[in-house]
Amino acid sequence: MNKNGTSGALDDRMGNLKDSVKNLVDASGERANQIKDRLVDAKDVAFDKGSAALGRVSALVKEHPFAALGIAFGIGYLAVRMLRK
Repeated sequence: MNKNGTSGALDDRMGNLKDSVKNLVDASGERANQIKDRLVDAKDVAFDKGSAALGRVSALVKEHPFAALGIAFGIGYLAVRMLRK
């Protein structure tokens, strides 16, 4: 009879352990989904801001093409000089 009592207690502990692990996995999954949602939102915001900045730069280049060409040449020249050293 003692053996059955011990077996029942062990089954209860195993059941509690399974429930605890299941709850932990569920909580981790929910947290992962929250993080994923936040990352998707951050990506969308970054994409929108990048598109807006690209639009502004494009408009400036169209308004001042020679200045844009000079600036691009200057940046390229400086980059090459820095990479050679």
